[in-house]
Amino acid sequence: MQDTTRAYVNRPRPVPGLGKAEEYSIWEVDLSITLTEDLVDHQGVVFARAGTVVNPMAYSRFNKRIVLIDGDDPDQVSFALSDGDELNTLLVLVNGDPLGLMREHGRRFYFDQDAVLVNRFGIQNVPAVVQRADPLMQVEEIALGKNGEVRQ
Repeated sequence: MQDTTRAYVNRPRPVPGLGKAEEYSIWEVDLSITLTEDLVDHQGVVFARAGTVVNPMAYSRFNKRIVLIDGDDPDQVSFALSDGDELNTLLVLVNGDPLGLMREHGRRFYFDQDAVLVNRFGIQNVPAVVQRADPLMQVEEIALGKNGEVRQ
């Protein structure tokens, strides 16, 4: 059981069904939700009515870029590391060894477990960059050449 857990931590299950971006693509995602019922506080006072549209971007200061990559593709790793730092960019793997990449590059790498980000933003190919574009989020799938250079 320890070996199985250790193997999963070192190499989580890849996000299934993703391809490598062959051409540039861009779209926006609206994170707004519409309340289906009234929301009440602990004293029964309604503070939001059913039908109200809430955009979390109006309440969030999150402004980091999220770069999703295949950690087994050296060109995608080079691309992800080429722009930004830990203060403004989150590096998120959809495949690969996050701990090994952390040791090799001295940066934190996260993993999109259960494809939460991929599904929420409709990503089909990597590398992909998600960033704030008020009041929406913008998603770009970016085709790369050798050494992680953006292909035109």
